[in-house]
Amino acid sequence: MIGDATTPGQNDGDATTDPPPSGPPAVQYIGRFDTRDPAGPKCAWPGCRIIARFSGTKVSARFNEINYTWMEGTPSEWDVVVDGAITHKLVTPTGTHDFVLAEDLPPGDHKIELYKRSEAQNGITQFLGYDFAGGTLLSPPARKTRRIEIIGDSQPAGFGMEGVGLGPDCPGTDWAARWENFHKSVGTLMAKDLNAEIAGTCYSGKGVFKNIWHPDKEPMPMLFLRADPIDPRSTWDHSQFVPAAVIVMLGGNDFAVGQPYDEGPATLAQFSDAYEQFAKDIRAKYPDTHLFLVVSPSTNDVQPAGRDTRTNVMAGVRETVTRRNAGGDGRVYEVIPPIARDGEMTGCNGHGSPEYHRRLADDLLPIVRAKTGWN
Repeated sequence: MIGDATTPGQNDGDATTDPPPSGPPAVQYIGRFDTRDPAGPKCAWPGCRIIARFSGTKVSARFNEINYTWMEGTPSEWDVVVDGAITHKLVTPTGTHDFVLAEDLPPGDHKIELYKRSEAQNGITQFLGYDFAGGTLLSPPARKTRRIEIIGDSQPAGFGMEGVGLGPDCPGTDWAARWENFHKSVGTLMAKDLNAEIAGTCYSGKGVFKNIWHPDKEPMPMLFLRADPIDPRSTWDHSQFVPAAVIVMLGGNDFAVGQPYDEGPATLAQFSDAYEQFAKDIRAKYPDTHLFLVVSPSTNDVQPAGRDTRTNVMAGVRETVTRRNAGGDGRVYEVIPPIARDGEMTGCNGHGSPEYHRRLADDLLPIVRAKTGWN
């Protein structure tokens, strides 16, 4: 099994075409991986990518899928991409297993990619290597120079979109991996249109100050620091992926009705103060990035009743941007796309459809292009 890492490239923010592959043979990892175990890197966050170029006719992979008893809707799900085309979805059962990803390929050079569709609470996947069945690992593809990161909850994670028309609650476990697809989410769509890499720092139910699951006292600002959001001992080295643009789409859960019991929403002061501190934390890791604080179109003032969720999130975002700008940080922006339209929130549990994610990407793209200067 082959699983060597490559050195992350630098982000110049300008290139629109990719240079040819170069360097020694290696497997390429994009996204947040926990590399503390020498047996192989572990991916929990959505959007992790494991890429290799090889000469041969067959490729397999070995995974160790880690599912804890408290997890819902396990195991993890990955897209298998061969020579740029998605061939099938891979569901990784608990434990160590080998999977044939492609066979009977034409002799010659090929590219294999694994793309994590699901979130951390659906499972953690440890990659133990590729097997090219006598073929040869080649130099990896060149890294893209444009990079973006999206930080958010279940909406930008792409939850629910695979359950359109089956709801309002999809069959079986509500939060199952099979209903989610970060590969079709707003962040991934934007990255494709911008010819950029995307890092998915998304976790369902999380807020800025408090989470929808009230026994959970770890909101997103705490998880932002981790290679594995579930493991507080893990630490992410933010220099491994430096985005030119960070999109934050949080806040709905801060004002949601709590589960399994409700303790009331965050106050506006609590939300605003926590958001400002989070913006400071992001800036400390990425001194030059453009930071877009987005009010999710899914938020409204009707549901839940009496919470004025959209009004409060907008006020907190505006206050955060005002404070940061007044403090000399001019690269923090308030972004308020139009509220969700009729028929867009038709995924599981009132989440966005694929059309919603496409519309939101189209709303955000010109704003990001204008600030970054990307064509």
